[in-house]
Amino acid sequence: MKYRSFVPSFGKIFLTSLILVLSGTAGLVFVIFFSEPTLGPRWLFFFFLTICTTGIAMPFAYVIQRRVARQYVPVNVLLREALLFSIFIDLLTWLQLGRILTNLMILILAGGFFLLEFFLRMAEKATFQPESQDNE
Repeated sequence: MKYRSFVPSFGKIFLTSLILVLSGTAGLVFVIFFSEPTLGPRWLFFFFLTICTTGIAMPFAYVIQRRVARQYVPVNVLLREALLFSIFIDLLTWLQLGRILTNLMILILAGGFFLLEFFLRMAEKATFQPESQDNE
């Protein structure tokens, strides 16, 4: 019995992840060590944090989808899952800067992001996709 993978090759994911992590980390280092904490650099901090955590989360999304996927998972779904995780981390960072983050808030936000991804996947399954016409 041959094992069938429902995810794209790891080479594409790894290269994209590596580029995102390196550029995000370089930007974070620059913003943290070489800028004043004013409005512009603060937004740049969140921008580079998003890039960096997206790159970190992409291989994990790949591994999870490789284990649980029952149908083909395109690259854009893996990227979306990693981006949702990085937005979750950005939101936690933003709330921690304001000193209003609690454990209950983390669980509620995580549940909300999980439900968002669940409903997006349900919508993707429900869309009509005509089968290829092989007998023409």
